[in-house]
Amino acid sequence: MEPVTITDLNDSRLDVFRSLRTTNANRRSNVFIAEGTTLVERVLHSDYEVECVLASEQKLRNFRSRIPAGTTVYQMPRALASQLVGYSFHNGVMVAARRRESPLLADVVPACGASLVLVGDQIIDEQNLGLLVRIGSAFGASAVVAGAGSADAFSRRVLRVSMGNGLVTPVIMAEDTGACLQQLRTAGHTVYGAVLDDQATELADCDFAARSVIVVGNETHGICDAVRQQCDGLITISMHNNTDSLNVAIASGIFVHAYRSQHAVVPPSSD
Repeated sequence: MEPVTITDLNDSRLDVFRSLRTTNANRRSNVFIAEGTTLVERVLHSDYEVECVLASEQKLRNFRSRIPAGTTVYQMPRALASQLVGYSFHNGVMVAARRRESPLLADVVPACGASLVLVGDQIIDEQNLGLLVRIGSAFGASAVVAGAGSADAFSRRVLRVSMGNGLVTPVIMAEDTGACLQQLRTAGHTVYGAVLDDQATELADCDFAARSVIVVGNETHGICDAVRQQCDGLITISMHNNTDSLNVAIASGIFVHAYRSQHAVVPPSSD
């Protein structure tokens, strides 16, 4: 791997990294961008197809040995790279990789046995969606579903917040959340909707089915009526001091941990 030095901002080979703050061209061109040494390395060693790496000359001195042979690498001065991407290039390294079609539920959810699926209904905040992916991965979810109207699961910020867990835990971008839930119900899952409702079952009293779907809602409006009607049961968390709600990611972690405490799995060894 011999880096190609580029000093011309107009070089078309850099277009995939151009003006990242103000455009969403990568979503339309089926490419995603990841930045920072840890996340870039995870992409490079995943089974996603890598297009190229952009690195500052300073960062490449230490990071070069971590880039697989045969990878196209462009290097440029940090100040110039900042002009290219539209913000400070302080992380010093980015990777562009090819997106894939959203996986099918039938291909990632086991046909029998315990299974947990975390579904976000219209999660528009990228940080929240990234945390949902990270939480789902940490607690061994079969899949995380970003329902219709949700943020781009492969945006730079979602990838950064999730620390790339969406590279290994299936993330499904659902065009029809209700149809997705119906498919999961047909496959034997019980669907639980997380709501703010005095009539819902208190989380501590919920006996989760081994095959469960936990649905969390939009940051402002919660679960929409159409999705709520697909739920087999509604669950809630009692709160003190007149606290009206929790951040959706925090609440998701609590709900998913409650499920996992009833249906434990042994995490794979890191050895």
